[in-house]
Amino acid sequence: MTMTMEEMVAEFKRLYCGVVYDALTFDLKVKEPFLLRKGIKPAWNFKDVLFGPAFTCRGERVLDEKHIDDTVRLKMFQNFYQGCVQVISSGGYREVAEFGDISGKIARKFGAVGAVVDAPTRDVKLIEEDGFRLFCDGVQPTDAYSKWQITEYEVPIVIPGIHGDVWIRPGDYIYGDPDGVMVIRKELVEDVLNLATARLEKENLVREEIYKTNDIVELNNRVGRW
Repeated sequence: MTMTMEEMVAEFKRLYCGVVYDALTFDLKVKEPFLLRKGIKPAWNFKDVLFGPAFTCRGERVLDEKHIDDTVRLKMFQNFYQGCVQVISSGGYREVAEFGDISGKIARKFGAVGAVVDAPTRDVKLIEEDGFRLFCDGVQPTDAYSKWQITEYEVPIVIPGIHGDVWIRPGDYIYGDPDGVMVIRKELVEDVLNLATARLEKENLVREEIYKTNDIVELNNRVGRW
């Protein structure tokens, strides 16, 4: 990697989902699904970008109380690292809140900059007060204890996407803003940054030129498709 993590985060925060999506789709022609499903949205109205390497977690429904085991989750927090994004696969069970403000506080304490949860959350008022950037599938107060639990972490996981199931591997990069959440393979992240930045500069040029001309056809011919 030619850039430090701090430099990469700063550069990605200048971008937005549209140019990142276009870089992946039109420039790199990535065929595998990378855009998470539309139900996964910001838990509160933050405008900042969430970007960082994925710390993956997989959970399962608890079918018998004798299978309750919270030790995996507790050990998980101590394996977080600075700048990571916690990503939780619900295993398809979304009937309970699989995240809350205390989970966010502990995640931040051990280095996480945000989280993406394929299920509802709760404690949104407190999460917003903490400024913790969280994407989730809705909000409800139902506690997960005895119904659902994290069973593995730092393993490949799957979350449904708009164009099919999205595989997320530990260390792949998460990019999220109010438009949605995308997964960027770690081997592509610098190419995506360079290509998306070039698209940003082109779109900014178009934004400036719009106010200088009424001939949109000429602008399109001169600058190219935006």
